[in-house]
Amino acid sequence: MENCVLLCSYHHHLIHHTGWEVESVHGIPWFTPPPSIDPLRRPLRNGYHHAGEPPG
Repeated sequence: MENCVLLCSYHHHLIHHTGWEVESVHGIPWFTPPPSIDPLRRPLRNGYHHAGEPPG
């Protein structure tokens, strides 16, 4: 269960059907947008939560 991310139904479907990827790094979810949104595919996270470093 270490790599789980809690999402509402809307965002769960959005992740699976639009090319987004999710990676959990030390329990912090990082969201990588599809190339159509960010050609460099830079990982993003919700800034409301704890600070952290991007994966990689």
